[in-house]
Amino acid sequence: MARLNVHNIPEEWIEEADQRDLTLGEYGRRMIRAGRRQFGHDYEPYETSATPKTLKLDEISKSEVDTQLKEWIYTNLSTDEALDIEGLLDLLEDDLIETADGLCDQGKAKYRRSEGGYTKVSDE
Repeated sequence: MARLNVHNIPEEWIEEADQRDLTLGEYGRRMIRAGRRQFGHDYEPYETSATPKTLKLDEISKSEVDTQLKEWIYTNLSTDEALDIEGLLDLLEDDLIETADGLCDQGKAKYRRSEGGYTKVSDE
């Protein structure tokens, strides 16, 4: 396996790695992957976290998520009262929090109070 030794690591890299609760090695790998993508190298959906407004899924998973989301919306609609998008989002928010907390319980995610949200726990 090839190794990369870096000397004189900038303090900001160390701080950013600490803020993300990453080792310097993992932080460096992520920076290298991000740089490679900027030069047009392909990457797998699992290599990068989802950015707001997008899901990094293959077509089969995307179809399954679409189907489940449609079913969830349909199940939460009422025949008596109209539910606006904010009402649906409030219901979805409760489900998302419960699911994200479940991932934390499984050790797959962490809630970072200082950052106001959840982060993925690295496999390495």
